[in-house]
Amino acid sequence: MDRSVKSAMRVFELLEAFERARRPLRVAEIVEELDAPQSSLSMLLKTLLNMGYLDFNPETREYCPSVRVANLCEWTTHLPSNSTALQETLVRLAAQTNETVLLGRIEGLQVQYAAVIHSRQTVRFVAVAGARRPLHRTALGICLLSTLPDDKISLLMRRYNAEREAHVKPAQLDDVLHEIGVARRQGYYFSAGLVTPGAGVVGTVLPTPVRGQRYAIGIGGPIGRLRRRLSEHVECLRTSADQC
Repeated sequence: MDRSVKSAMRVFELLEAFERARRPLRVAEIVEELDAPQSSLSMLLKTLLNMGYLDFNPETREYCPSVRVANLCEWTTHLPSNSTALQETLVRLAAQTNETVLLGRIEGLQVQYAAVIHSRQTVRFVAVAGARRPLHRTALGICLLSTLPDDKISLLMRRYNAEREAHVKPAQLDDVLHEIGVARRQGYYFSAGLVTPGAGVVGTVLPTPVRGQRYAIGIGGPIGRLRRRLSEHVECLRTSADQC
């Protein structure tokens, strides 16, 4: 059998194993379930984790399909009377605002974009699903950090500074806590040029965790365009978050 075909089959066998178990699984359980070499399965798990298709709990050493997997092609199962799904909410938010819409979650010391709906405008905010950015350097990251106690935030920033590469600017805890305080008071956060010059994101946290993990949604675009419609975007974000 062609190696690429076998690899594709292994991905679906893995997802079917999770569906049968209906719970997170450890590597040893997956190896036993699929009767496959641990080395190749470990590489597959790492790849899917990096792409955002799996979640990993370092405390229990368990893997689980992410919300990104749950969103894939879920529209095929919907009838008009069904409740609104997360992916549909993101698509509707993008249509309402005519801007790029992001869904993010905490992944270690970074925020990972679990889903991205791109704007159709010529000048737009561009991001890649699965991409990671430092938590304290993004609107969604600041929003997600705002749900954590200050001592946990301090620990994360110390880890970031200890693990960062030499050429990367260290996180300033006082500045980070100040911005998190702004997000807590407002219920949303607007970043301007934190990662990309001229681009910004306004975001908020979804009120309900998914399997215990918090998610944030955001609207990205040119800074000037976002500022002109900031109050409207914030209202759209809050409505969408409530629907989720």
